[in-house]
Amino acid sequence: MTRLLHLSDPHFGAADEATARAFLDCAADLAPDFTVLSGDLTMRARRAELQAAKSFVEQLPHPRFVIPGNHDIPAFNQLFDRVFRPFRRYRETFGRDLEPSLRSGAVEIVGLNSSRGIGFHLDWSKGRLSPQQLDQAAPRFGKSSPGLRVLTLHHPLLAPPDHRRDVVKPLPPLLSLLAAARVDLVLCGHFHQSRIGVIGQDATWSTIVSQAPTVCSTRLQGEPPGFHVIHHDGDSLRVVLHRFNENRFVESGSLELYRDQSGWHAGL
Repeated sequence: MTRLLHLSDPHFGAADEATARAFLDCAADLAPDFTVLSGDLTMRARRAELQAAKSFVEQLPHPRFVIPGNHDIPAFNQLFDRVFRPFRRYRETFGRDLEPSLRSGAVEIVGLNSSRGIGFHLDWSKGRLSPQQLDQAAPRFGKSSPGLRVLTLHHPLLAPPDHRRDVVKPLPPLLSLLAAARVDLVLCGHFHQSRIGVIGQDATWSTIVSQAPTVCSTRLQGEPPGFHVIHHDGDSLRVVLHRFNENRFVESGSLELYRDQSGWHAGL
């Protein structure tokens, strides 16, 4: 049995300290095998925000896997940095690699950076992947799966029914990548809403998507802070949602899934 702790969007600069502390206490008690933080560590990549986020990350259980989000890029009052060196401050704090990889035991994790400082579209918060990123992602996975292949990016693949914001683009080639690499699980965030589902372009392969809510931000989107714990055992996987209730995190629902030759499916 392998357990992954998936959290997202702490947004230091707009984080509730008591909720962040409660999460760290809960994470220590859970003692997961891996901890994955899928972006938006800060609000505007201000230095004080980055230092608060660094202190938080350093208290997460090992091994840790962290990628940036669109809020980890300076805002328009730091326009030069946003345009010409959008991830300079993030790299100075968390390391130069914006797309890390990790392979340990039964788990292999590959990160993709879906955030951009500028673009030809009006909403620069939207997630985009380049053709080069997509072409190079599959070879980053090993020739054989250790048991669970995980892709991590900040922007989501599943749009809630009541949400008008876009999912990551371009989605069709990303789905082709998931099928070609036989990725088991995608971890992402951004919407501040919990969603667990299965996605696939055709019948060849289906991948689980874990979209975690914000773990401790005050910028809520209709639900309290929370996170996911993923329990993997061979061809079975269970995603458990934990939500903040008064002064602690408690389990608040789960989804069982199983794997066959065509990928993952929700249990009956």
